[in-house]
Amino acid sequence: MHGYLSSFALLAAAALLATGCNPLEEPREAPLAQLVALQDDHDGRTVITEGEVKTFEEPRHYWIEDDRLNRVGLVPDEAAREHLGQRVRITGRFHYSAETGRRIEVEEISALPSDE
Repeated sequence: MHGYLSSFALLAAAALLATGCNPLEEPREAPLAQLVALQDDHDGRTVITEGEVKTFEEPRHYWIEDDRLNRVGLVPDEAAREHLGQRVRITGRFHYSAETGRRIEVEEISALPSDE
């Protein structure tokens, strides 16, 4: 029985690695400027970044933006909606493609203290 469990664990780990998911991957600090400049390098990685949450109505979508107008979309909308206009710290999986642009699948979002 013990050998069966070990084999199962190895197969599960191999399947995760084959699909690009690495359960041991630590989130990487990545300023928005870096995500924009090196978008291919960060594709599929879990990142931590900061900026202000913005929105547009038609069609409704949300993004995070820094002072230099570097932008990355946020999904799902529900994760960003309550933080509109706030400076936030986000942890999530970054994705880039020429068709859909840059986006972060938000895993965690928290408001930062205001500078005022």
